[in-house]
Amino acid sequence: LVSSTGVRPQESTFLLRRKMAMALKRIVVIGGTGAQGTPVVQALSKSDRYEVVVVTRSASSQIARSLSNLANVLLFEGQYTDEDTARKAFVGAYGVFVNTDGFTLGEKAEVFVGMRMFELAVEAGVKHYIWGSLDNALRYGGYDPKFRCGHYDGKARVTEWLLTQKGSKTTPSILTTGPYINMLQDGMFMPQVKNDGQLLEFTQPLGPSGKIPMIALEDVGFYALWLFDNFDRAAFFDLKVATAHVDFNDVVSAFNAVQVEKRSSKRAEWNPFDDVSSFLDGFGAPRDLPVTAIFQSDAAGMSFHENFTGWWNLWRANIVERDYQLLDEIHPQRIRSVREWMELTSYDGTLKQVLKDPWLGSPALQDKHLGGA
Repeated sequence: LVSSTGVRPQESTFLLRRKMAMALKRIVVIGGTGAQGTPVVQALSKSDRYEVVVVTRSASSQIARSLSNLANVLLFEGQYTDEDTARKAFVGAYGVFVNTDGFTLGEKAEVFVGMRMFELAVEAGVKHYIWGSLDNALRYGGYDPKFRCGHYDGKARVTEWLLTQKGSKTTPSILTTGPYINMLQDGMFMPQVKNDGQLLEFTQPLGPSGKIPMIALEDVGFYALWLFDNFDRAAFFDLKVATAHVDFNDVVSAFNAVQVEKRSSKRAEWNPFDDVSSFLDGFGAPRDLPVTAIFQSDAAGMSFHENFTGWWNLWRANIVERDYQLLDEIHPQRIRSVREWMELTSYDGTLKQVLKDPWLGSPALQDKHLGGA
């Protein structure tokens, strides 16, 4: 039995999908199984404008398998820091989205890898290279060492180098994010749950005037898609995104207002630590623990406490800026407040995996983290 197209019916859907995929621009995503990369892959897939190739260490991991079930998504198994793997993955690609894991690579290696991935993209004839970045904490703080944060500054150095690559065959764009609102569920922003779950106590050491430009992961994919869809405007452009500048009075107020509307007895309070180090001790990491094992014997490496003391000092100083008018123009339906995010996600203080790092995520979730990416 054959269809009117001359193709057996059981083959027809497969061949049609393959023909459509061949007409799509190919985007290679590095870091696609991470907290930020996953919504990027999802948005690119949902657009039906791109074929997405996710580079993953393990094609059999739970998150990789779930992504492979999306439309127009393929897996490429290998370690992206291996240049032969990157070269092969980039063949035939229109674009590349790179979001490296600074906690795996370390500050020095991340700078090299971010630059080298761009060089390999140029070699492969890739047209559009998008770098997932973070703010330069050290530069924002006037190079005062108390602001140094390795997993931010490393990415930011790559950003500054990429924006000088005028005349290259490959055009860079930057997607600068920041702390995820979703870290209220798993990470540095989690509350302590007390009184049989009826009280959420936030203890984050943000200080009296600190603000954090938090970003909802639910919107990150849209911004990456916008950069790929708007090549001319995105060329050599650093799109710095956030949902809102938030402090924990905002978090508590939003949570309590939502609970009142729901006629729930749950409430939240903010009782901050004055001392950043004491707060960080609560995550269980020894004060001399390297933020990444790569730098265990390297004098330039930072400890977990040093890295995140700089991170909190950045937010306590409230010196990082965002252009919310621009973000409203680019994404009119974006989430605009922590309350809106809470309502969208039905946030109730319950732990939910967001991060993979064993010292950043909830201790209650550490044994439940997904398989290798």
